[in-house]
Amino acid sequence: MTSEEFWRQLSTAMLLPREQSVRILFVGDVIGRPGRKIVKQLLPELRRVAGIDFVLLNGENLAGGFGITEKTYAETMNAGVDAMTMGNHWNDKPDIHKLRTSDARIVFPHNLTELPQAANIPEFDIPGCNRRLVVLNFLGQFAMKTSYGNPFEFLKSKRQELQEKMASGHYIIVGDVHAEASSEKQAILWYLNGLAAAIVGTHTHTPTSDERVTANGTAFLSDIGMTGAYNSIIGMSIEKTLKRYFPPTQKGPHEVADHNPWFTGFLVEISKSDNLAVSAHRLQYRERDAHWVISSVNRDAI
Repeated sequence: MTSEEFWRQLSTAMLLPREQSVRILFVGDVIGRPGRKIVKQLLPELRRVAGIDFVLLNGENLAGGFGITEKTYAETMNAGVDAMTMGNHWNDKPDIHKLRTSDARIVFPHNLTELPQAANIPEFDIPGCNRRLVVLNFLGQFAMKTSYGNPFEFLKSKRQELQEKMASGHYIIVGDVHAEASSEKQAILWYLNGLAAAIVGTHTHTPTSDERVTANGTAFLSDIGMTGAYNSIIGMSIEKTLKRYFPPTQKGPHEVADHNPWFTGFLVEISKSDNLAVSAHRLQYRERDAHWVISSVNRDAI
């Protein structure tokens, strides 16, 4: 699909007049320089043409595929990002400890037991809208190298607080579940069904095609996929990564791949009448072919 066809299809896929909706874009794990480059290339225009109100980006892989630095953080935020969620590589670069005390736009997984401040759920103003955005971020428990707190126990302890915010009519709740297991992501969807406007999955770097909006108004995608080089093994050099699998295994330093970068995102249209999703749009841009892919879904019938 050409850019012109993409813009036309995206505009016709929106269900509500602009003044009746809030549009939030989630960008999948951004991997190193190729990911940062394509974000800078596409995001400003996408944000302008699609009328996006708020951009959330998973940034734990910004710097060489592992962690973030002050430089890569500033570069990415300046492309039009409003807040950044994290994941299991949050602590891979020492710069994060300066950033977490100086910039409130980074959202850390709430079940990081080694970082007590992460238990605080952040809220953000949505520009030009009398709503506050509540951003949840969780690490899954299955197949992770480090043990994290139970995200479901955290959610249970915060459920009443989240319900009260939704009842006030002034809040929109969204979440990024950074996990290996699709089952964990789907379980959080159903626990927050009708309470959160959107729950998205990150971490696997592989996009899924199960986008939906439940009858109760929660948009969901098991994994947005990565924004980075797709001629790769989850964003890293094929040649060097393959050596890690065949004996005698050779575990040299990782190297970010740079061929055929894709941009992946999930755009959610939220109604101001109930602060829940009415439509959702899985987006991909493939640089090699200058080709857009869009898949749109509307709220399920009850």
